[in-house]
Amino acid sequence: MNTKSLLLAAVVAAVGAVSGSAQVTSQNIVGYVRLSLNQGFNLIGNQLNNGDNKVGTVLNVPDGTAVYKFDGKYTFNSFVDGAWDAPGMTLTPGEGFFIKVPAATTITLIGEVSLNNSKALAAGINLLSVPVPLAGALTDAAAGGLTAAEGDVVYQWTGASFVSKEFVDGAWAPSAPTVKVGEGFFLKGAARTYSRNFSVN
Repeated sequence: MNTKSLLLAAVVAAVGAVSGSAQVTSQNIVGYVRLSLNQGFNLIGNQLNNGDNKVGTVLNVPDGTAVYKFDGKYTFNSFVDGAWDAPGMTLTPGEGFFIKVPAATTITLIGEVSLNNSKALAAGINLLSVPVPLAGALTDAAAGGLTAAEGDVVYQWTGASFVSKEFVDGAWAPSAPTVKVGEGFFLKGAARTYSRNFSVN
């Protein structure tokens, strides 16, 4: 997948005096992620909170696009004649999915960065994305923030096939997995909670 990504982080603060020097501050980090998709299958993830996070809210795609979510089995949703077959499908931050497009195209995901994210992972295979738009080593606290466990396997899509990296004897082989902004990936491993928090400080 040829991925171009941009994150515009605009911290919007609404400050009002309550009493004396006391203040109430509200912070929202809004932005966008632009992804260049190849014709055919791309493995991506939504990393921005967009209200209801329904497929039609998150994705602005060409006719003939299909989305495949995985939760032990694939759930298929197609966009035909300007409408989704299953408009109630959600694509929440931290969730990965396949998107199949009829021709190379660029999509833009818009929304807020969720500061606190927690996802329960089932034992076996989970389809994920980092729930915030950061790139780098998947298990680096500054990027993916995933705590590796013995026997973990990460599968990443090349556009034609998968490459795998396994956590064995306390180290990744053949190398530690790195992720791009907007990239989805499969994780095979034990049940646990994946938490990834983001701070503006």
